[in-house]
Amino acid sequence: MGTLMKESLDIAAEKFKSFGFNEEQINQLLATGKRDLEQEIEKLKTLLAEDSFNHEKINQSLHAIKGLLYNLGNNEAGDIMAELKNNQDSSEQINKIKKTLNL
Repeated sequence: MGTLMKESLDIAAEKFKSFGFNEEQINQLLATGKRDLEQEIEKLKTLLAEDSFNHEKINQSLHAIKGLLYNLGNNEAGDIMAELKNNQDSSEQINKIKKTLNL
């Protein structure tokens, strides 16, 4: 998760600078984005640790992570989450989700 988080926050910081936000605004936006992404990844981690997978809740969590990544400007990672979201019915896909997010 560390690499995904750092990459996403770096991308967001550059985008926010290019939009003309000042340092204080950027720091606040980054802190909020980081908090929200960490919370959603922890939620997904908990869902993936359960004995039986609730695919609907996993799907919702992946969708939320995808949206957060897009909001931070990390479109490549968001696209990966969208693909994982659409194909997570097999244990192979569940393992791919875990690997992608380093869970």
